[in-house]
Amino acid sequence: MRLGTRVMSKDEIGRFSVDLIQISYWKRFGPTLSEVEETAFRCREQGVPYVIHPVFTPLSETRTGLKEENLKELTTLARMADLGIIVHDETLPDGRRLTGEPLAQYQRTLTLLSNICSCSIENANNTPDIDWFWGEMEGSITLDLGHFEASGIDSVEKVRSLPDEILQRVDYVHLHRKNGEHSGIVDHWPLTEDCREVQALRELLRRKKDFSVILEINEIDRIPESLAIVKKVCR
Repeated sequence: MRLGTRVMSKDEIGRFSVDLIQISYWKRFGPTLSEVEETAFRCREQGVPYVIHPVFTPLSETRTGLKEENLKELTTLARMADLGIIVHDETLPDGRRLTGEPLAQYQRTLTLLSNICSCSIENANNTPDIDWFWGEMEGSITLDLGHFEASGIDSVEKVRSLPDEILQRVDYVHLHRKNGEHSGIVDHWPLTEDCREVQALRELLRRKKDFSVILEINEIDRIPESLAIVKKVCR
């Protein structure tokens, strides 16, 4: 099992001793595409494997102009990728399941990106309905344990109940803790040794060994303690 953390800039590479890096791209919130490219180059220079994670660039966009802009952005990121990219599940604007042309567009975009690099789908926008979404799409899965907890789902029980066909597709685990509101969200807190998300990781390790864990912790100065907890769990 490989253990990594997310970064936004090239200067964060090497700050912590990890096996892989996730370069997160928040579109208008930064970093820029050129900064992502610089960070990817720094990873390659230092021999650190990495994935790229676009957060606010929908695959299902159907509006003329925005669709073409998103496709250009996503394919640019896919060509920069090393291990691949991690994308989110998506919904209609009112929060319902993707249907019709938006669903078809998501699938077309996913196929396009998959022809460039490996693509993994994370539960993020409609986690309570993620089993349906993963069933509609093919390929790799990123299991976000903190998002299960933030959605009111017991992450331990969720891991226990994952069907084997879903479990086999899990390549990455996003790990962070639900602990109340901060910066407009209730998760992405540092881990504790007995939090449910860590318990869920232990449960997952009983069922599967070949996946990578990526910490998504907002409090950067507390990342070392979360890394230590995961390393202890995985011993």
